Amino acid sequence: MSDSRTQRELGLLLRNHRRRAGLTQRHLADLATVSVRAIRNLEQGKVRWPRLHTVRLLADALRLGAGEREALLDAARSRPYGVHPDAVRTAPGASGPWSLPGPLIGRGTELDALTELLRPPGRRLVSVVGIGGVGKSHLAAEAVRRTAADGTGVLWIPCGEAVPSAEFAARSFPAEPLVLVLDDTEADFDGNGRLTDLMQSHPGLRILRTAPGPCGIPGEQVLRLAPLPVPDPGAEADVARLAEVPSVRLLCSHIRAIDPRFELGGAEAATVAELCRRLDGLPRALQFAGGWTLVRSLRELLADVERSPFGLTAPPMTTDAPTRDPVVRLRRTLGRLSPSCASFLATVARAGGSWSIEEAALTAETSGADAAVIVFTLITYGLVRSEAAGDGEPRFSVLHHVRHLYADARREPRERGLKVGSARATATP
Repeated sequence: MSDSRTQRELGLLLRNHRRRAGLTQRHLADLATVSVRAIRNLEQGKVRWPRLHTVRLLADALRLGAGEREALLDAARSRPYGVHPDAVRTAPGASGPWSLPGPLIGRGTELDALTELLRPPGRRLVSVVGIGGVGKSHLAAEAVRRTAADGTGVLWIPCGEAVPSAEFAARSFPAEPLVLVLDDTEADFDGNGRLTDLMQSHPGLRILRTAPGPCGIPGEQVLRLAPLPVPDPGAEADVARLAEVPSVRLLCSHIRAIDPRFELGGAEAATVAELCRRLDGLPRALQFAGGWTLVRSLRELLADVERSPFGLTAPPMTTDAPTRDPVVRLRRTLGRLSPSCASFLATVARAGGSWSIEEAALTAETSGADAAVIVFTLITYGLVRSEAAGDGEPRFSVLHHVRHLYADARREPRERGLKVGSARATATP
């Protein structure tokens, strides 16, 4: 299908929807918070690469039904061979266009495993799951770069965008092997059954999801992405060994991007180690911490993080900042837990430190078998991390981010009670 034809189809659909709604281009522009010029160029077929975000705003302003909205988005996505800057299919052997936040450090084993799963005869559906900010999209991008170099096509759908319809798939999916990447989807997202339909209709298609948790479709292969390993307490005494810890390596790489003269040593070694521990080894948080060293000292950053691990926001002009609030995302993940899981997590979060399954079972007053099932679930969602076991029994700990949320939840009722009490005391004559 030619560029001009797909541009005309999008323009015709948009114009028909606008006129049916009784709106001028100016009225639609005001409702959608886009420019009149953007609407005019879209309707006239002058936009070679329509932005899906703009088309979604227009669909919302037009109050389109689900079918009409999807048809409009499909028209915006439809390019020769499915190529679109927001949903990209790379040519065999070509590199993808994804902007990555620096080197992929400490993920060699996971990258090899994911790449192998995506190569024939790998799995048809692979889900990379974990807590927000753990680097799922970064890992997925590196893996599909490798598969593209092997001659596999890639179609990348970012940030929870809808699964392509069967009609769009029929136009865009060739007979050659192809990987469809659904980046940043919901944990139980199944695209209204489209994932199963797509795999049945296109035998050469593999689907890669990045999400907080599995979607539960039969045959799904789950790759759990844990936070990067953090330094053990006291590890700063040996700077050479500290420098080899993956979370420390990543943080130092981001700091050196700001200050190439930075050297890990002295008092700063202890600060870097504690920053990595407090930030749970989450790559996104470490990236932000490194970026802020342009104007703030490491000790200042640590003081902020000790008050709240969510205190580090994206530095100004960070082009790849997250599109969703990390607190909201974490609360949403916690909200998916069963009552027994949530109660267990709250108990071990309050206890602090590391624990074995048997110890946690005693603390939470449940059986060892039930505790093992719960811990398995919590690790899958990335809320609990495995500690280095050595020769002893496996031990686990709750992420600082999760513990902070539970601490906030305990403080809020008390604070509300104090405020109410103070107000009553003030009102009492």
